[in-house]
Amino acid sequence: MSGTTSNGESPAIGKAILLPCVLLFGAMFNLTLVVAGLKELMIEELGGTIADATLFFSVETFAYILFAPLWGIVSDRAGRRKAFIVTGFLMSAAIYAYYGVVDSIDLLLILRFIQGAFTVMGWSLVMAHVMDQPGIGSRGRWMGLLGASLIFGVALGAPVGGYVTRWLGARAPLTAAAALFGILTLLALALPRTRATREGARLSEIAEALRSQPRLLLPYGAHFIDRLAVGLFVVIFPLYLDSQGAADAAVRGRYLSAFLVPFAFLQFFTGRWTERIGPARPLVIGSFLYGILLAVVGVTPLHLLGPVMVGLGVLAAVMFPPAIVLTSQLSDARTRGSAVGGFNLAGSLGFAIGPILGAWAFTAGGFGFAFALSGAAEVLLGLAAWRWLRGWDRR
Repeated sequence: MSGTTSNGESPAIGKAILLPCVLLFGAMFNLTLVVAGLKELMIEELGGTIADATLFFSVETFAYILFAPLWGIVSDRAGRRKAFIVTGFLMSAAIYAYYGVVDSIDLLLILRFIQGAFTVMGWSLVMAHVMDQPGIGSRGRWMGLLGASLIFGVALGAPVGGYVTRWLGARAPLTAAAALFGILTLLALALPRTRATREGARLSEIAEALRSQPRLLLPYGAHFIDRLAVGLFVVIFPLYLDSQGAADAAVRGRYLSAFLVPFAFLQFFTGRWTERIGPARPLVIGSFLYGILLAVVGVTPLHLLGPVMVGLGVLAAVMFPPAIVLTSQLSDARTRGSAVGGFNLAGSLGFAIGPILGAWAFTAGGFGFAFALSGAAEVLLGLAAWRWLRGWDRR
């Protein structure tokens, strides 16, 4: 009997956990694969502006915000996820392939929004698909693995996209993303069939969680500002580097990876640190230091930016675990799912608004003002966290 169970568990874990991790990594890899070459595509080839380059990134994340809850409800009503996942990745591949012949910025942005709607159909329902699986062991461990897949995809897409742009041209990352989504479509066909068993958090339930525990606004705000800074960086920072003489897309991608890779690698360790000392000190100290370092990016010489980016990545890793721990501690069993839904919604909003805020701040006062504004928001967050958490029990 035990041998049968053991033999049956390995392939089940592979399809139920490892395959979804590959799908999530690929989807997030494609998200940032194109950002290092946005200047070459949107400005040099299509004659657009910095605002157009940031919109190309932001309209996709706005589609995520609008359509992720919708696809969750639709798949719940249908009672299954797999067909939606395959459709989402397949349509993403088709639209990415069509990008190669589009010469109108307006049409490109419209297609980008539609593509974002299909892309989030794929990757968000992959996460729901994992939660549908019965008999999976330590769910915390598996959720951590899924989260790491998302972060590593975001971290590695930018530097690879920079080299692809250098070697093959401005539209090459779009073609590469189309091919990768085609592969993800084929892999998604191997997902085990499941019945949808969980309902997505509705906005009314998120509002009820906030009403019953208004201090949830603190981790929500922390996650919003953290994602806002990441969204600003992945789009505005490569353009800033170009203004400083880093004209090579591959070089810009390496600078982005200096921020994103430590942010991804250190999540596990900063999470354990948070467990030992509680969320208050990491959130307060991390926000202050992160904000100060972020504010000086716009006045840092190019040869010193590498260490600054690594420092920002380390501090970003310090900030995320306390925010999610606070969300868990401030919610009860009845509202925890909705509270986490609100946490993710806040992060998605920040990730979408960051590039737009950066474009506005650049227009108003240059790149230095954009980074200073984002850094000031982090420092204010640290002040708010210190005020709210002075009496926090660190057990």
